[in-house]
Amino acid sequence: MLSIFEQTINRLNALAEVNDKILISFSGGKDSLIVLDLCSKTFKKVTCFFMYLIPGLGHIERQLQCAEKKYGVEILQYPHWLLSRLLKNGIYCNNHHCFDNLPALSPNDIYSIARYETGINLIATGQKKSDNLFRRRNLLNADNILDLIHPLKDWNKYDVLSYMRIHDILLPQTYKGQVTGADLTTKSLLWLYDTYPKDFRKLTRIFPYARTVVYRRKWYDIEK
Repeated sequence: MLSIFEQTINRLNALAEVNDKILISFSGGKDSLIVLDLCSKTFKKVTCFFMYLIPGLGHIERQLQCAEKKYGVEILQYPHWLLSRLLKNGIYCNNHHCFDNLPALSPNDIYSIARYETGINLIATGQKKSDNLFRRRNLLNADNILDLIHPLKDWNKYDVLSYMRIHDILLPQTYKGQVTGADLTTKSLLWLYDTYPKDFRKLTRIFPYARTVVYRRKWYDIEK
C-alpha cells in the first residue's frame, strides 16, 4: 500500500502531465511550505501568492524571501480577502465612512486576480480535513471544484511534521506553531507585540485599537 506521501506525489505528477504550471496560495506556514516543496518537484513552473493583512511586516517579508530563494519562485502579494470586512466593521479601528464602498471579497476573488495576472489557472492550497470541522466539511466535495486542489487534504499533523523532518524543512517561527502571517486574534497580537515590536507598531497604524490586548494583559493579566 502506498504511503500518504507517495499517493500525494502521484496525484501531483498526474496533474503536472496535463498542466505544467501551478499557483500556490502561500501563507508561510508549515502546510503551505510542504505544498511548495511538493509542487516544486513536480511542476515545471510554480508561482506563489501571499495574502497580507498588513503589507511590509518585516518578519513576514523575511519568510517570503527565504521561500523565494530556496525554491526559486516568485511570490506575489495581494490584500487579504478579510481586510475590507475588518475595516468596514471597525475591528480595532475607526468605522469610517470612507470604508463603506469597499467590496466584500472572498478567497475566490483573490484567486481570480492571481489567475488573471499570471495566466495560470490551477491553484493549490495547504488546507487539510484535519484542520477543523469547517475545513473538513468544505473539503468533502473539493474534488468537484475545477482548477483548485488541496494536496494535503487527507494528511494529519503527524504526516506534516514527518515530511518536514524527512525533507529538512524548518518550522516557521510562530506563536506555538499556530500563527502564520499576522491576524487580529489576541494570541497573535500579543505574540507579535512580544516578538516583533516594530511590526506590531506598523500594524497599529491601521488597527490602532489592537493595543487594547496589550493593556488588558498588563492591567488585568488577561490574554484570552
